[in-house]
Amino acid sequence: MASQCPSGRRLRAFGPGRPGRRLRAISLAPLAAALFLAAAAPPACPQPASPPAPGGQGGEAAAPVKLKIGLLPVADTVLVIAAAERGFFAGKGLDVELVNFQSAVEKDAAAVAGSLDGHFCEIISAIVQQASGRDFRLAAVTSATSRERRMFGLVTSPNPGGTGLESLRGKTLLTARQTITDFLADVFWKARGLPEDFMARRDVRKIPVRMQLLLSGQAEATLIPEPMLSVAEGAGGAVLMDDRELPDMPLAAVALSGSLSPAVFAAFREALSLSVAWVNSDPAAAKALMAERGLVPPQLLETYRLPAFDPARVPGILPDEALYGEYVSYLQRIGVLAGGPQGGGLPVPRYADVVPSPGR
Repeated sequence: MASQCPSGRRLRAFGPGRPGRRLRAISLAPLAAALFLAAAAPPACPQPASPPAPGGQGGEAAAPVKLKIGLLPVADTVLVIAAAERGFFAGKGLDVELVNFQSAVEKDAAAVAGSLDGHFCEIISAIVQQASGRDFRLAAVTSATSRERRMFGLVTSPNPGGTGLESLRGKTLLTARQTITDFLADVFWKARGLPEDFMARRDVRKIPVRMQLLLSGQAEATLIPEPMLSVAEGAGGAVLMDDRELPDMPLAAVALSGSLSPAVFAAFREALSLSVAWVNSDPAAAKALMAERGLVPPQLLETYRLPAFDPARVPGILPDEALYGEYVSYLQRIGVLAGGPQGGGLPVPRYADVVPSPGR
């Protein structure tokens, strides 16, 4: 991307991309709840220069590369939607069809069946898919933690039966196993010097169900993303921890098939870089697009303020090997990957097979 922006800590930057043209996209259906918002940030970096189109030779025109990308109704997918609707993919030689899924289970099933060329996912998902022999590799980050704005937080029930973090020891924490929320619980406890079993975790996959259980007093706390975190806080919950106290780390991304060329990976990132610049320069238009696609809960439409995406982190910065190792350790602890205390598990994939080299 030839950007002069400073890179975030513990992350890895990609190299320049390639251009192209034309695209088609189908709209996302209105949605649900879980929203991954990018961190507040400085103005977007200058747009990169345009090298040859994917598959072309020098100035020779090339046919657009067709891609079918699976999405979830999550806020930071506005970058992908904008790239489709505003022609950024087309300008980079990508003919992109966006396919909406209402659950990660459905999306992952389509990816495994071979009907998708790429999909929006958590970093954890990409590692597990690669371990399972499904060759999807991280192409572009869509959200990362920031010290300027909270994205995830630990929020209590409106009637938790106590105050302060210590009052939650041994109580129920609603998370979703093998997801970023459960991983962040480990990171939160470590940051505060607490044991992994500080709270009893209950696996509840859907955020709306977690919200219902929390607000009805059937659980003491949950770990959820914005803007649902603000919804719970507005209903009387107390936010006791949030990710502003954590080191910079990417949380969600788009993974593409490993069979695609390095030029396609680079072109995809270039298009999302243009989306970042557009969102940051016209947040009102970006918020309108999100509202149209149901990416903001109706009760927050009036007060919701779209944060800027940080071009130093999004879309071109992916985990370095140290952070990758933390994700792997978490998956080993819960028995998904081999080498953990439970024994068994899938083989640990190589870092280079999940996080492609800068040339890809």
